Amino acid sequence: MGKSLRLSRIFRKDTGNALILPVDHGIGGSIEGLEDPVKILKELQTPDIDAILLNDGVARQAEEVFYGKGAPGRMLNSDIFSYEVKNERMEHHLTFSPEIAVRKGYDCIKLVLFWDRPAEERMRSMKLIASVIEEAEKWEMPVLVEPLTSKPIEDPKERAKVLSDANRAAFELGADILKAAHPGDTKTLENWVKYFDIPIILLGGSKSGTTEDLVNMVDDAINVGINGVAIGRNVWQRPPKEAKELLARFAEIIHKPRN
Repeated sequence: MGKSLRLSRIFRKDTGNALILPVDHGIGGSIEGLEDPVKILKELQTPDIDAILLNDGVARQAEEVFYGKGAPGRMLNSDIFSYEVKNERMEHHLTFSPEIAVRKGYDCIKLVLFWDRPAEERMRSMKLIASVIEEAEKWEMPVLVEPLTSKPIEDPKERAKVLSDANRAAFELGADILKAAHPGDTKTLENWVKYFDIPIILLGGSKSGTTEDLVNMVDDAINVGINGVAIGRNVWQRPPKEAKELLARFAEIIHKPRN
């Protein structure tokens, strides 16, 4: 019951879809357009947004955005990575436990799974994620897993294969939601929808292409059954008026009736 209630604050009942605005990028350092994430949240506050993905410090500073009926759900970024340049080693660390997320009133926690890492690192991440999912079950806290590559993969077939394997692993670990990078082709998206019987949210990535390219990508994804998008940089790196117009276009696509 608790998990279902939390998920209902993210995904709309009529469509089962969600428009998520991520503003959690600052945990890795300063980023253009997100110098003041609290200001961004207040400027872009609109009923079109179903949930915000953010870090706890920003959530505490932007409390007023989340008060009252119709306020967006809150999804807590709950991990961080450290990288040792000398030996190219990446370490995966938990920042917030499911219990803390429950106490602070969050609706979901997010973890990242980098799949193109050495086997030892990948296994450590999988073990960490599995332990968090096990703990989250005790608290009825949904867990979103974001399978990624740490470096660009130029070959389209290899990229689609690596991302498919990563999403499969996250699904097998027990993720409640997948936040997936676009594989580059619609057929792979269709297969993910077919084989992973949990909500899949498409992430936006770095700002690139035209607005129409972005809108068409969202439309194509929703048409094959993807359950929404989490697009940040392609939104808040634009002027506020333009950003809100883009969010409205996304919402229209994501929540329009489907046959």
